[in-house]
Amino acid sequence: VGMKFFSDFYQSDIIVASPLGLKMATSDENEEEGDIDFLSSIEVVLAHESDVMLMQNWDHVVDIMEKLNHQPKKSTGIDFSRVRNYLLSGQAARWRQTIVVSRFSDPHLVSTFNRYAKVIAGKMKIRRKIPNDEASICNVLTKVRQVFQRVSCDSIAMQGDSRVKYFKDTILPQLIRSKQKHTLIYIPSYFDFIAVRNVMLKNEIATHHFASVTEYARVSEVGRGRARFLQGRKRIMLYTGRAHFFMRHHIKGAKHLIMLYTG
Repeated sequence: VGMKFFSDFYQSDIIVASPLGLKMATSDENEEEGDIDFLSSIEVVLAHESDVMLMQNWDHVVDIMEKLNHQPKKSTGIDFSRVRNYLLSGQAARWRQTIVVSRFSDPHLVSTFNRYAKVIAGKMKIRRKIPNDEASICNVLTKVRQVFQRVSCDSIAMQGDSRVKYFKDTILPQLIRSKQKHTLIYIPSYFDFIAVRNVMLKNEIATHHFASVTEYARVSEVGRGRARFLQGRKRIMLYTGRAHFFMRHHIKGAKHLIMLYTG
């Protein structure tokens, strides 16, 4: 007796898939759009643990959202007597419920939700309100000086460039002037890391005094950079958010922490 745990896309009521897996299933070998007709009748989309997807590649999520609720190109066993009128009129996205669950808010999540949540019933944002005495910043055991600096920018599209420019014109000169060692710079965005790294490489002094730990670095490079940072041979270490999320490195020797964060 044969047992089949899964059914075809067109015969399924629920699809459980990763963004990359679903993208591969809807694309051919040349990465061109393949069969997406089974996504035309999606009524509920649940993006669970979106904060984890952010650490992978959020573009895959955007690509899948873009393919939802299009008019099908083929009539694959469709019972037209059961097709609702709003589907025929191309208004399926207006009736689709989109749910995005995350442990924190992020501009990418908010932007994707506002762009693709088109339901006529409206939108709702639910979040847990954390009292001030329960906030993470209140759990610092040792008394350390914490400085928050706001970087002004002309538009949201220019915030990355403005943040890097502020680092180049304000923060980096102070680090070079003081010859401060054991400074860890945490950069959540890999694109910001590339920009900051280029700034460091173009600086005649900083280029000889920094190491970097990324998710793409070889194990030998990571070990060498961490050792030199601990010994003080490298004053500054650039550390990406994805490297910490996937590898959970224990960076020893860090006495000063700078976080380039998008909030």
